[in-house]
Amino acid sequence: MRPYLIDWVFHGHHFQPPSYGVLLALAFTVAYIEAIRRTVRLEEDPRHMEWIFLIILVSSIFGSRAFHVAFEDLGYYLIHPDKILAVWEGGYTFYGAMIAAIFALYLYCCARGIDFLHYTDIVAPATMLGLAIGRIGCFLAGCCWGKPTEMPWGVVFTHPHAFSSTKGIPLHPTQLYESAAAFTLYLYLCFRFKNREYPGQIFFHTLLGYAAFRFVIEFFRGDDYRGFVFNGVFSYSQLVSLTLVPFGILGILLYARPRRVHG
Repeated sequence: MRPYLIDWVFHGHHFQPPSYGVLLALAFTVAYIEAIRRTVRLEEDPRHMEWIFLIILVSSIFGSRAFHVAFEDLGYYLIHPDKILAVWEGGYTFYGAMIAAIFALYLYCCARGIDFLHYTDIVAPATMLGLAIGRIGCFLAGCCWGKPTEMPWGVVFTHPHAFSSTKGIPLHPTQLYESAAAFTLYLYLCFRFKNREYPGQIFFHTLLGYAAFRFVIEFFRGDDYRGFVFNGVFSYSQLVSLTLVPFGILGILLYARPRRVHG
């Protein structure tokens, strides 16, 4: 599609900001603003959210890269260990980022003596909004591409610098599928937040919602290097999705209370 937002030549030097990097930065910025807005509305200390998002930023980058290296393309990195830190070449996984961020957030909340589930409720909608923006960056860069399709909305990657290894034929725009699903989930979470009944409700609904649509979208993904289990039946991301479902259901059953909390 458009791996670089612009290609500006100045005195013989090319200025080519990568679309994925710019959209990823925008995603974190918008998510941060959304989380701060909700934090202030709930009359919580915004300094906690400032620290939380700094921790999430660092842990999610580390976690997304670690998941990609360990589960999606381990064979390649065992042969080319020097490429493990070549983060500018792509290779991130949202589930790795999410797992690492949740763990880091839990440690922070324990250290500061604040309610972990309450803050996951605040962060969850912002995360889905950021994901919706970030996946547009994936689409522009050509990563996370889909399988060939004859549907009229199929997209064709032709740019030589696009990450997609399948060029010249229509593919499912799986990046846009996930972007639309994440934004829809964000709208639902905003609505649900107004009638939040217990701390953790928004977080657990996010786990269930994201796991469900990610599991389905994975069937349309065409980047087969991302790793599979059970003789290629499911991808690693689908396996994580299946794992999250009982966690989400168990959380709802354990923490649901017949009371309202301020939302």
